[in-house]
Amino acid sequence: MSPISTVKVNCQDCHRCVRSCPVKAIGVDGGHARVVEDKCVLCGKCVVECPQQAKKVDSQLKTVQIAIAEKRRVVMSIAPSFVAAFPDVDLSQLRRALRLMNVTAVEETAVGAAAIAKEYKRILEAAELPIISACCPVVVDLVAKYYPDLTANLAPVVSPMAAHGRMIRECWGEDTFVVFAGPCIAKISEAKSSDSCIDAVLTFEQLRDWLDSAVPDFDKLPIDPNGDTQSETARFFPITGGILKSFIDYDEIGTDVITVNGLTDCMEVFSCLSQWQISPQFIEALACDGGCIGGPGMKKREGVPVRRVRVVDFARKSVLISSPAEKPSSLILVREHKANPIIDFLPSETEIREILIRTGKFSKEDEKNCGACGYDSCREKAIAVWQGLAELEMCIPYMRSKAESFANIIVDNTLNAIIVVDENMLIQEFNPAAEKILGTTREWVKGTSLSKIIDCTDFIRAVKTQEKLIGKRVEYPGNNLITEQMVLPVREHNMAIIIINDVTEAEKKAREFAQVKLETIDKAAEIINRQMKVAQEIAGLLGETTGETKAALLELVSLLKEKSDNP
Repeated sequence: MSPISTVKVNCQDCHRCVRSCPVKAIGVDGGHARVVEDKCVLCGKCVVECPQQAKKVDSQLKTVQIAIAEKRRVVMSIAPSFVAAFPDVDLSQLRRALRLMNVTAVEETAVGAAAIAKEYKRILEAAELPIISACCPVVVDLVAKYYPDLTANLAPVVSPMAAHGRMIRECWGEDTFVVFAGPCIAKISEAKSSDSCIDAVLTFEQLRDWLDSAVPDFDKLPIDPNGDTQSETARFFPITGGILKSFIDYDEIGTDVITVNGLTDCMEVFSCLSQWQISPQFIEALACDGGCIGGPGMKKREGVPVRRVRVVDFARKSVLISSPAEKPSSLILVREHKANPIIDFLPSETEIREILIRTGKFSKEDEKNCGACGYDSCREKAIAVWQGLAELEMCIPYMRSKAESFANIIVDNTLNAIIVVDENMLIQEFNPAAEKILGTTREWVKGTSLSKIIDCTDFIRAVKTQEKLIGKRVEYPGNNLITEQMVLPVREHNMAIIIINDVTEAEKKAREFAQVKLETIDKAAEIINRQMKVAQEIAGLLGETTGETKAALLELVSLLKEKSDNP
C-alpha cells in the first residue's frame, strides 16, 4: 500500500498533482486523483503541491507510541537535515525532549552516512561503469522503474538510513525498536524491506507535531554544549554535493563527477547516461530540489538557500567525537539493486485519434497542448485516457467550449430576450429573441447604447445600486409591446444581464378574458333581472289563483261541515 493516499472529500479536481508529478503516476477517476502505486517513486511532489491538502501521508506514530508503552528499547536515528526542519532547536534539546517522551536514545543518521561514504570511495576506485549514488530511495526507485538498463550503475550499497539501522541493532541489541526521522516520504516504503532494520519512519513534520503535543516548550529546554557526537563530513549528506564532499575532492566544473538534484533534472541526466551521451565516473543524484533539505516531509519555513547555510554551518561546527553507534565495524552494507521496469501498454494511432476527436480535436491545429490537464500535450493525455489514468473531462478547453456551446444553445433558443450591457449601457450581447422582440439585429446594435432602443432608466438604477430588479412590468405603446423585465447586475465585470419576457399576447388574452368576464356578468345580470320579472309576474298570478282556490276550499269545507251536523 502506498504511503500516500487521497482524501477524496478534499480533492477539488484541479489536476495540480498531475501537472507536478514528473512520472505521471496520478490517475483520475470521477474527478478525484489517486496515486498509481506501481508507477509512483514517492517523491512527494503531489503532497507538497496539493493546495487542498488532499494528499495524506501515512503516519507510523502510533506504532512508535505502542513500542514505548510496551517499554521496549526505542532508539531514534535522526537525519542530518534536521537543522533545516528545526531551525529554532538545538540537537541536544531534541534529545532531551525525546528522552522525556521515553525514547531510549537519539543518534544521527550521519553515523551511517559516514560508513556509506567509505563504501563509495572503495566502489569508485574499482568501478568500470559510471556509478549513481544510492542514498536517495526515490532515485533508486526511479532508476529501477524508468531506467532499468541503469540498475547496474547504482552503487551496490544500502542507504545511510539502513546502514545506521544495522549499526544501532548491533550496538543496542537485535530487539531494539529503531525509528528513523527525516524529510523523506519514500523512506516509509524503503523501511518495509526485510534488510532495512528500521521498524518505523516518521517525517520531520510528524515528529514536530508529536513533540509539540508531548513537550510543548521543548525548544526552551537546556542546551548541552557537549551534545555533538558526529563527524563533520557526513553531516553534509543532505545538501547537493554533500555526498561527494564526504569521500572525495571534486572539481565542480569537471565532467568526471556530476551533482544533480530535483527529479526532473535527475531524469534528464539518466536519459543522457542511458543513451551514452555522457560517461562520468560518479553521479550524485538527489530527488528533491536542493537535496534532502528540500524534502516533502518537513514544513518549508525558510528558503532552500537558508536551509543549506544552516546545514553547512552545523556540519562545520561539529565536534569530532565518536558515537556509540560508530563502534561496530563488522556490518555488511552491500545491497543488490533489481530492475522493476514499468510496462506501459500503448494505444494504436487510430485509437489515439478517436480519443482526440471526442474532445473536439479533429486536426493537429486543434491540439492546444496547453497543459491544463496536467499532461504536456493533448496526445499524451489521450494516451492516458486510453490507459485509464485520465478522463476526457480533464481537457479544460474542451469543457469550456462544451459549456459555452450549451450556454449558447440555451441563450439562442430561449423565448426571452437576453441582453448583456456594460455599466454605460453599451450592448455586449444580444440574443435572437431580443432581435425578434425589439425588432432589430445583433450586428446592428452590438456596441451601441441600449437607450437608443428602449428606456434604460430602471436598468441604470439597478446597475448603480447593484440591486436585482425582478418582475418589473413595462409597456412600450409605440412598439405595441408589453414586457416583464429582470435586471441582474454582475459587479465583478461591471455588467448587467437584462432578461425581457414578451407578455404582449398573454396580456391581450388576459384583457380579452377580462372583457368576456365583464360581458358575461352583464349578460347574467340581464337574465337575472328578466327572470326576476317573470318570477314576480308568476307570483302575482299564483297569488290570485291561490286566493280563489282558498276561498273555494273554505266554502266546500263549510258545506261539508254543515252536512255532517244535519244528517
